[in-house]
Amino acid sequence: MIEDDVILLEGAPRLFGIVADPFDDDHPQVVAWGHELPDQAVLTWRLGNGKSEIAVFQSAEAALATAQLLYPARILWTAPAVQGV
Repeated sequence: MIEDDVILLEGAPRLFGIVADPFDDDHPQVVAWGHELPDQAVLTWRLGNGKSEIAVFQSAEAALATAQLLYPARILWTAPAVQGV
């Protein structure tokens, strides 16, 4: 890996999903996808009519807290944070 790439990866967004069982039928699913930057997280989810919505939160944990107002949910990180690649 090129040394400059390591510096670039340190600021790369972390991808995550919000996992929940919205129908309470023991079939959890990813209900939203997002990416977390050092100062914010951007979350996208699909509505029942097939359209998507996007919201910006202070962090992935703040996005999770909002989802938990609707139903029990958890974060699923797609990859660990980059540390000293």
